Amino acid sequence: MKSHFKIAVVEDHHDLRELLLDLLHTEQLDAVGFACADDLDDHLISNNIDLILLDITLPGEDGYSIASRLKQAHPNLYIIMVSAHDGINARVQGYTSGADIYLTKPVAPEELLAAVHSIGRRLGHDRIGSSQLRLNTTRLELLGELGRINLSQPEVLLLKALAEAPENGLSYWRCLELLQLELDDKGKNLLEVRIHRLKKKLHQVGAPVPAIKSVRKEAYQLCIRVCIEP
Repeated sequence: MKSHFKIAVVEDHHDLRELLLDLLHTEQLDAVGFACADDLDDHLISNNIDLILLDITLPGEDGYSIASRLKQAHPNLYIIMVSAHDGINARVQGYTSGADIYLTKPVAPEELLAAVHSIGRRLGHDRIGSSQLRLNTTRLELLGELGRINLSQPEVLLLKALAEAPENGLSYWRCLELLQLELDDKGKNLLEVRIHRLKKKLHQVGAPVPAIKSVRKEAYQLCIRVCIEP
């Protein structure tokens, strides 16, 4: 079983590329982005890739050509084409060029992640993106691949609440309420300090960056999976 699952996102639209990368990083996947074939080729000189999320309409070499060329050079490479071209001819050409999966924009995040996880299982990953972190709420202890570290009671409360929340996200006001902080600027500043310290401890035991991210300055989202132990 491979220990690393490496993904390249080839998309020339900057904002869309960043959205795709954020989505993959939220799943703790190792993903990098490129705007064109030349940038991807430069990366491949010294790096391996297991899966490419590939747009078709790109500056210079198009996605069909990229897929065909790279499949010949790397037969074990997987390709998911993500394109606005939804006609039958485009799909047939995509699969003929080497696509393993063809998705039409706009694609739902759930469908895209399902496709990525499907490829991950073919590569030998039962739970790609799964975390080795464990939170012991009795001993106030966090365990990860790089060791263990003690947490404060507020840090345990916050991490447990994030891990158990829908989509691992909590609004600022809910975090303030949980930690019994005032709903004012002083309370928000104290919350940011607590979050910063918690992220530092998560990283110390092996959590990838980012372990916790701010969502539109309205909420915090836990970006890793944490197993809760009593």
